[in-house]
Amino acid sequence: MKTFFITLALIFSVSSFGAQKIKHCGGKSNGEVKKSLGFLHKKIEKIMNNVSDLTNGEKRRLRRKVKNVNIKCMDHKPVCKNHPDRGGVERHLFNSAVVICYNRIRNNFGNNAYCKLADVILHEIGHSASVDKDRGHNNGPNNDRVYRLGFAAERKCENLGLDRSIKKNTNN
Repeated sequence: MKTFFITLALIFSVSSFGAQKIKHCGGKSNGEVKKSLGFLHKKIEKIMNNVSDLTNGEKRRLRRKVKNVNIKCMDHKPVCKNHPDRGGVERHLFNSAVVICYNRIRNNFGNNAYCKLADVILHEIGHSASVDKDRGHNNGPNNDRVYRLGFAAERKCENLGLDRSIKKNTNN
């Protein structure tokens, strides 16, 4: 029985390493998510260096996840609709996807939405990569590694002068 579960885990985990997909994001919002992921791909080392207590294993998993985790814009689903303070959530089998509440980020952060999008995506990728979080993490922003990782991405983005509004997702 144990062998069956190990085999099943390998099958599903290998399939999660395919090409990165962006789902349920309309044309222009899909482009915004791609740009944000491109920024994270290019700057992940510098971002991780600003979170000094990440372990080598967490860094290795983050590098891999930034390149292959799937992104889903899911404003229309209960995961976003029923949680008005949520920007996203790490979800799905074997941590292969990150759900973002794209239009909520767009609406709540206006001209600062692009860098907040990078923050939320990397924060959720941090969960997907099993970055250690503090007790009470879900009580809101705090000083744990997952929040600091997202904040480091947002600061890097802002320091580079990339912050701006983002296009509306019309694919809901």
